[in-house]
This record gives sequence, structure tokens and C-alpha cells, in this order.
Amino acid sequence: MTTAPSMLERVAPLFDLVRDAEDVIENERRVPDEITDALYECGMYRAFLPKELGGLEVHPVDWLEAVEALSHINGSVGWLCMLHTGQTWASRDAMKRILTDERWIIAGNGGRAGGVARAVEGGYWVSGRWPFSSGSPEATHLFGLCVLHDDEGNEVLSPKDGAPWFVVPYFRREDVTLYDTWDGLGLRGTGSGDFSVDNVFVPAEMVDERGIWGITYGTPHEKGPFIQAAHSAHAIGLATAAMEELIKQTHLKARRGSYRQLRFATDENLHIKIATADARIRSCRLFQNDVLTRAFASAQENRYIDYELRVLMAEMNTFIVHEMREVVNSLFLESGVGGVFKGSRLGRIYRDMSTAANHIIIAQNQQPSVGAYWITKDMEGGPFIENIEMSAIYPPHPQFADRANIRVELPTRKK
Repeated sequence: MTTAPSMLERVAPLFDLVRDAEDVIENERRVPDEITDALYECGMYRAFLPKELGGLEVHPVDWLEAVEALSHINGSVGWLCMLHTGQTWASRDAMKRILTDERWIIAGNGGRAGGVARAVEGGYWVSGRWPFSSGSPEATHLFGLCVLHDDEGNEVLSPKDGAPWFVVPYFRREDVTLYDTWDGLGLRGTGSGDFSVDNVFVPAEMVDERGIWGITYGTPHEKGPFIQAAHSAHAIGLATAAMEELIKQTHLKARRGSYRQLRFATDENLHIKIATADARIRSCRLFQNDVLTRAFASAQENRYIDYELRVLMAEMNTFIVHEMREVVNSLFLESGVGGVFKGSRLGRIYRDMSTAANHIIIAQNQQPSVGAYWITKDMEGGPFIENIEMSAIYPPHPQFADRANIRVELPTRKK
């Protein structure tokens, strides 16, 4: 019986292609089409696409190894591999029609309600604009979180909790206007610009009417925030790359007259920093893989991942990204002027890490809610989770199930 190649084995032949494109990615702020084509063909951009649609449905830890390896080579490419996984909430019939003659690469913003949707017979009319849509230049479809409005222009509220009623449509690329608003400090090749739609009709089969990432195909990947977990693997990849670059500097011949360069490789303080960085990287990788292995096993057995495991996923993601940010900062400081010049790979890694760590999903203001859970989880009445705002924890704890953004029925549609 032939064993299917791992994701790392699938992407390894592309490493030189990604390395050779570093200047284009950095200076032209885009990932070349040949890299997009190669990542789709090798399966990286179909890793979580359901098998019934031609995807791989790989184990998240297998996928994270490939995300880390590509992030090690280039932070922008690794970031896009985190987002372009092939997951979908579109109906089976719609997906099969799409995949008959085109690829499925999505991008968008599910965190900011930048759109207005009005339900009509057969679907929705939608207008809106969304920022920070990484991967939008190569996407075949884009999505954006929308607040449902009635015909009078009033927000539709959930009868369960009075919260705005969210829907998330997929838009065809030809119905979208892209704006080149991304010229970031780091992750410059991610194409994280704005996009908008103006009074576009979207059929219901292309809309998640439950909020975002509802369970459509029943795969374990739909049952928890596995895509978000790649923030940790991306950060680990950048940290290993920073350590590699600093070690390379120790092998360089000292310039004449530079006492610091002459003693750089024998500096005991540097040795300690390298050893400590290595230990922190290895520890974080083990933490990540342990949590994700247990979470995926829970997803395979249950409708949703066990709540405490989802808390751990949020804790793990935020902790690792900021731990790796400290590692990269420490190594960058040790390099002296070695990383400050334009074109320096270590400088690019430092900028990529600084940018990645500012993403809202892994902001450190998420951690108080995790700490509150651990303190109160065994108290009478259950854990104090009423104020948890972590997007990585869904659906809510059963104690607050009525607040779940899962709608039972839609308002009456107009013809």
C-alpha cells in the first residue's frame, strides 16, 4: 500500500522557487503567479478542501509542518498558506460547478462587519467594503462579514439574543473591486488590501447564513479554528529563519578593523542567546503539536472540539506568536548592524514577525479571558466566560449556547 506524501514532501520541491522570488515579493508586493499555481497544484491550497471536492483533508499537524517550512523561507508565502486552505461553506452543487472549470482560492475578512446584506428570493443583495484581505490578488472568490438589514434599512436582530444577524457571502472575483492599500512594514507580499462590492446579488448557496464557518460538509476541519492555529506555525518558521541568519553571520570573515566581528562567533552571550532561542522554538512547536493533535482527535469524535481544548488553542496561538516575536527581536538585536540594511533577510524576517504579531486574532488582550477560564472553570456555576471575545473559541460554551451565532430561520425574503 502506497503511503500518501506528507504536506512537507509536497511543498519541498517549491522551496527554491520561493527563495528565488524574494525580491519580487518584497519590492513588487506580490507573490508571483507561478508560486500560486504551484501551491495549488501540489495541494497546499487544497489542504482542508473536502475530499469529495478534490481536496486532501490533511491532519492539521501535517499541514502546519509545511506552513512552518514555507514561512521559514518567506513570511508572505507562509502567511498565504495559512489562509488559502480550500475550506468552504458554499453548497456542494455550487462547489462542484465552480471546480469544473476553475480553482477555489478564497480571501476576505470575516472579522469586520463591513457589508450590508438584504435577503431577497434566492439570495442576497450585498454592498460593502472590507480591509486587510490577505491573498485577495490571487483569489477566485472573496468573502466579507455582513450585517443583515430589512427593506427599510434597519438591522435585523437575532430573536435569541438581540445581536446583529450576520451572514457571510462569497463574491465572484469579477464582481469585486480590489484596492492596492497594502504597503506594510512586513508581510509585504500578502496583498492584504481592501476590496468592495456594490449592490451585488449572491445566491443563497454561496452564503453562510449562520455567521461564519458553519459546518457544511462534516469534516473535522470545520469543527474548530484550525486555520487560525497556523499563526503559531508561521511565527515558529520566522523564528527558525532568524536563528539561521544570525548563525550565518558568525561564519563570516571579520572586516579589517572590526573588533566586534572578530570576536562575534566566540561571544559567550551570543551562545546563550542561540541556545535559549533554540529551546524556546522547540518547546513552542511541541506545545502547538500537542494541542492540535488532541483538538483534531476531539473534532473527529464530536460535533465540536471540546471547549477546554478550544481555550487551549487560543492560549497556544497567542502565547507562541509573542514568544517567537521575543525570540526574533532578541536575535535581531544580537546581529547589530547586520540586519538593518535594505535587502537584509534578517531585517525582512524582523519586519514580517513584527507585523504578524499585531494581528487581532493573536493580540495579547485575548489572554485575560483564557486566564479567567482557568481560574473559574471549577467554580460553582461554571467558568466565567461571559466576556470571552476570542474569535478562536466557537461556538460558545454550552452555558451560553443561546448566544451562539447559529440561526434557526431567516427573515421572510422579498421577491
